[in-house]
Amino acid sequence: MLRAIKRGWPALFLLTSLVSAADASYVAEIQKWRQDFDADVRTGGWLSLIGRFKIEEGITTIGSDASSTVKLPPALSTKRLGTLIRHGDKFQFDPEPNLKATVDGHPLMLSTMMSTKSGSGRIQAGNLRLSVRAVGEDFYLLAADSQNRAIQNFTGTTWFPIDSVYRVTATFTAYDHPEQRQIPLTHVDSKELFTSTGDVTFQLGGETVRLKSFIDDAELFVMFQDQTSGKETYGGGRFLHAPLPKDGKTVLDFNKAFNPYCSVNPYVMCPIPPAENRLNFKLTAGETYVAQE
Repeated sequence: MLRAIKRGWPALFLLTSLVSAADASYVAEIQKWRQDFDADVRTGGWLSLIGRFKIEEGITTIGSDASSTVKLPPALSTKRLGTLIRHGDKFQFDPEPNLKATVDGHPLMLSTMMSTKSGSGRIQAGNLRLSVRAVGEDFYLLAADSQNRAIQNFTGTTWFPIDSVYRVTATFTAYDHPEQRQIPLTHVDSKELFTSTGDVTFQLGGETVRLKSFIDDAELFVMFQDQTSGKETYGGGRFLHAPLPKDGKTVLDFNKAFNPYCSVNPYVMCPIPPAENRLNFKLTAGETYVAQE
């Protein structure tokens, strides 16, 4: 009997080594993902925003002068930078004479129509960048400073320890028809329209959990709050992306759950998790929250 047990030891050691290697590989994967996330917070433009201004119909003046409709810091703007004219969903920017600026990389000399599409319609004057973006039925002028102190002051993200228990296989239950849901945003009265095609259901900590999922590009997007929200984690909840379901299944890895970017900059607008995605237990995985100075 003893000899039989001894003969089994090499196989046991091999199995243990394979499990340890798999665990180490998984930990390395999550660490790399978190490093990339940290870099995106620092360099993705989220920390450069310095102002968010709702634009009404008609004329909006922009500059550092006290009489400007949109008042910018004197270090970033002349007293009069220019005038923004809104006609419905169309925006025209009239620069002040001799303003040294570009629009989407091209010299800005005369009046120009400002696109509201992401990645375009960007006016750059020194360190200052201006763009107009639609949020629900409203439009906002966003002002960013490429040298904003918050970028240098950012000390990095913080996380719960990595635990593979929080990587779960979920069942995807599709709706008969996609649902369009208006989701409120932080810091503004506007609402953004999100598309939901179904719910994800999984087991975690002895609980059966069902969450509404949304579509974000080519991924599922889950917003949730739990009993750590406002304590160990950001009060506005956390987000998680997951692969689109295959054969009715997907994988949710809460070690990758992250705080919305409004947690590091109040000028960023973030969706608020729907009421059905508020959990009655602590989910101690993913990003924690430390307020940035």
